[in-house]
Amino acid sequence: MPEYTTLLRSIGLNESEVAVYLAALEIGPAQPQALVERSGFSRPATYLAIEQLVQKGLMTSVHHGKRFQYSAEPPERLVNYGKSQVNALQSKVHDIERITEDLRLLQHGERPAVKFYEGVEGLKAILQDLADTKPESTEEIANMDTVREIFSVDELQAVQSILVKLKAKGRALLSGNVSAIRPGVEVRLLSKDEFGFYGDILIYGNRIAMVSFKGKIAGVVIENPVLADTYRTLFELAWRGAKDYPAFERISS
Repeated sequence: MPEYTTLLRSIGLNESEVAVYLAALEIGPAQPQALVERSGFSRPATYLAIEQLVQKGLMTSVHHGKRFQYSAEPPERLVNYGKSQVNALQSKVHDIERITEDLRLLQHGERPAVKFYEGVEGLKAILQDLADTKPESTEEIANMDTVREIFSVDELQAVQSILVKLKAKGRALLSGNVSAIRPGVEVRLLSKDEFGFYGDILIYGNRIAMVSFKGKIAGVVIENPVLADTYRTLFELAWRGAKDYPAFERISS
């Protein structure tokens, strides 16, 4: 009996429905009170189970004199009912598959992932995220002198060890000393006198990292493909506008 209960519940019948169906199968056509006594459930629960089983096509009612009797449909009907449940579930799965892409776009479009970082360790975490993401390319606008003011020599070496593993090609609009830029990045040099800023904007994959080096060191990483593409467009415009600026390119280490 316990095995019957488990199998019947697996096709969508609740505990009272299973008990009432098995009771009706055992005793044959019966009035509700007999099913109450046999199933072990209360009168209201048994009546509700009978009604639900009739709706599912697993029990039928017969007018017997002035009263109704109820009987269980043959076990073969359970097979048909189970198949109908499987078909209904497959249909729902197909519907979910159909809207998956829409839901993904909704997730990225309306609820971008935003992470905040503080201090030198926070900046290291951003760079580690860059390395872990393994983007195909990067775009960056930064003041490299402020970077050297923040990181010690040892910390700069630790940062370099993170970035040296990054094989992505990159383009960068940088001011200050760029001698330590990682291999594979094409640089156009900005005049510190003409462009004074104290931050860093880094675009990689579906992410944009923005860091402020002035005052309290703080950074934010936004993961959103629409915003990332927008910032890439802005960078492209700036890159083209800086075509006459001095270039620095290190292709290999």
